Amino acid sequence: MIHAITLTETDHLTFQLYDASNNPLKRKSRRTTFLILLALAMLVIFWGNRTENDFMCYYGVFCTILVLCFGNMYLRWRHKKHYAKHVKQQFVGRQEETVQIEIFDDHIRTVDDIVDSHVKISEIATVIEIKDYNFVKLSNAQTLIIPKSSVSLNGEIDEMIKKHNISHVKQLEWKW
Repeated sequence: MIHAITLTETDHLTFQLYDASNNPLKRKSRRTTFLILLALAMLVIFWGNRTENDFMCYYGVFCTILVLCFGNMYLRWRHKKHYAKHVKQQFVGRQEETVQIEIFDDHIRTVDDIVDSHVKISEIATVIEIKDYNFVKLSNAQTLIIPKSSVSLNGEIDEMIKKHNISHVKQLEWKW
């Protein structure tokens, strides 16, 4: 059965944010940035103490408290803004992308405005399920973004996972 889905900038942004939140290198980078901000704030305290400048000490304490309380929120906001800009640049000139998906016994056929492709089911590395999407990760590091808008398509994906014993990760509580 052919299923027509529409992908928007929001769909691609959700995938980018999911990927960033689960990529160990990107998580390490965010943690390193947080620690650098904290170290800089503490350096201001040390410098103010060393030069006996009370204002710099208090300013450093204030900055340290800000980083500890709001640093992670700031980094999440900054990364979301970065990925939104990236997706917007990729979607220049088009608002939506209509994709037709058809699941067969041995392959998945996807048709969009540019390409008609066939993906062997044996090339699917894993299917990641979050609240509103299924991300079908392929062995070549590409990902099919499939919104959970069609009950019959969701059923076909579940059936494909069971029939071909594909790795299935459920993270229904994930949020950015």
